[in-house]
Amino acid sequence: MKKLGSMILAVVLLMTGLAGCNQGGGADHTEAVTLSPEATSAALQNGVHVELGEYVLDGDENLTVTKKSVEVSKSEGYKVESYDIKLGDLTELSDFITLRIPYDTTYCEEGQDPSKCVGAKYKNNATGEWEDVLFEVDSDRDEIIIYTDHLSTYGVFHVKNEGRRNAEITNIYADISDIDKKQAMETLREYVRGSGVDGEEAAGLAAMILTAHNGLMGGIAESVGEVGFGTDLAGTILNMASLGSPTFDTSLADSAYKKMNKLGKVAAAVKIGAIMLSTEKTDADTLGLYKDTAMLALSYAESAAWGLAASGLFIFDYTITSLFEQGLAMKMDQINEVYAFFNDEYVSKDRQGFEWTARSLKDWRQVLIDIAEANPNDADAKAAIEAEIERYARVFWTLSSGEMDVVVSEMKKSSKGSATIPNATEAEVKTMVGGYKAQLYERLYPVTQSVSVYMQRKAEAAYLAALNEVKAFFNQSITFNIVEDVPDGEKSQYDGYALRFAPLSENAVKESWRGTLKGAAGASTKFTLLGYVQAGCPKELQLFKPSDDPESDEPELTLGFKLSAPVTEVKLGGLPLEGLLGTYSATFTSEGETATYNFTFMYYEGQLVFMPEGKDFGTAFLLLPGPYKYDPSTATATCEAPSDALSFSTHVRFISEEGTVRFSSDNTVEDIKEGRTSTVYGEGIKTD
Repeated sequence: MKKLGSMILAVVLLMTGLAGCNQGGGADHTEAVTLSPEATSAALQNGVHVELGEYVLDGDENLTVTKKSVEVSKSEGYKVESYDIKLGDLTELSDFITLRIPYDTTYCEEGQDPSKCVGAKYKNNATGEWEDVLFEVDSDRDEIIIYTDHLSTYGVFHVKNEGRRNAEITNIYADISDIDKKQAMETLREYVRGSGVDGEEAAGLAAMILTAHNGLMGGIAESVGEVGFGTDLAGTILNMASLGSPTFDTSLADSAYKKMNKLGKVAAAVKIGAIMLSTEKTDADTLGLYKDTAMLALSYAESAAWGLAASGLFIFDYTITSLFEQGLAMKMDQINEVYAFFNDEYVSKDRQGFEWTARSLKDWRQVLIDIAEANPNDADAKAAIEAEIERYARVFWTLSSGEMDVVVSEMKKSSKGSATIPNATEAEVKTMVGGYKAQLYERLYPVTQSVSVYMQRKAEAAYLAALNEVKAFFNQSITFNIVEDVPDGEKSQYDGYALRFAPLSENAVKESWRGTLKGAAGASTKFTLLGYVQAGCPKELQLFKPSDDPESDEPELTLGFKLSAPVTEVKLGGLPLEGLLGTYSATFTSEGETATYNFTFMYYEGQLVFMPEGKDFGTAFLLLPGPYKYDPSTATATCEAPSDALSFSTHVRFISEEGTVRFSSDNTVEDIKEGRTSTVYGEGIKTD
């Protein structure tokens, strides 16, 4: 059987409420079956298979599965086959259950892989919106396998073409199995080594996930037919997320970096967790790193959820498994029947004050989970579980003789055979407690395996949440305004000028990135951040005279800009030089390192310069001293210093927002002989 590819699908088209979706043929059809702790699975005639596992039900419950009428959108090229699944009055479950739902292999276009044209979602009953769920695709059986801890309506989504992508309608399914263990380990090592500080390994792993074949932007490579384009796109994403990027506003870049780091860290943790579950004995280095990762994640609010899941997996996959294996080796002597009946079956009906309910395996499972979540340190959890098992095993021996007689009476009523209460010494009690604990360890061993899987599922759910955060970030809408500062009584200088964003990638829909200025009203457009990235992250606006041809003529004016969210504004007419002169505090970034200096933009001996505070020669590699030429139409100061060996150039772009003047700069040094180029980016704010 082929290896199942673990996938998480995020279909952005579904976030629009399935606008334009038509109802297909067929009325709703319901099937029902009774499930119980002894009968935990059902295969229905409609092809749906439900498997609850051993730790969900306390008694009989009625399972109903209603196949809804098919929803089809021919214009968008997708359809939804949904099933409403109910289990008595239960909605939230104590464990993840498994749903197997068949999918249609004939819906996608000829030549497409049907297993890559399907995914799953559930309908949020409170909002009516479709949301993501954990699932796998079993291509051998043509089934979607869903893992969930809540019941709702589940939909199998079919698209015509696996490679179909654009900024508004996107399939996202990241496959953890594609992540290399070495990369995941390096990501976690960086995380632990930096005590939780964001790093390049996590951001790089997130970029790989987003630009992989099945990622948020993976279809771009397919659409342009370039094998290497995905790698370039990953570099673009990393560049976007780096502070000091010449294209993106600092706050936008900072937000991208944090969200991508969160995604990369949890993805790495989920990958290592999956390896631990699938490996009979995990090596000490992996276990130690995973434990350190979990403990560190727990110390930060933003990562506490997946940190708790990771610590739980470590506790049960390693520490508690070892504990229970030791327990299984204990000698199981003959256990008194009354004592065993009390621990495993007896429910108190005594009206004289004694209350007792023997724990089922389901009860014990929840006790173990509660202890692990309250004691994320493995040593503490081990001690707490040992103490709880010891306490539980000794309760019977604290009963009075009258209370023991009640247990015997109930045992006889239950036809459990003859029953006698031993008059045991403390040494005999200790022996019987040890024997019962050995028996309990044996019964609970499969429970610990179930909890390990449960904790991994919780970590996967945290990964899904992080992936959705990144998805929402890239699908945010940005308003881009182009305005001209026209003095009162004067006409627009750029009325009728054609404009276009540049440079654009080969796969950009170029018509979407062009327009015409209309007098003082300028121009305005909207696009998603994802669309902007897919278009190649253009960083300039080019303006052409009404009589010129943008395809062959040079632009009359080129304006640089930094993208900011939710609004980016570019002003035509520039800024007067007089308002820009003064002192700036500037922070520079190069290869992850930052430094802050003060510079004064001023005239010195008749030349326009940036004068550094102090006499540090190295500041020339951050911002050339001058002389500068200032272009008021673009609010840009430029200094160039070419030579045969080294060539220097600096561009400083000024903006004025609500009375505050800022600049962004790039200082490039080209080693002509070696053919190498390095650039330092800066951000400055006027302080006087």
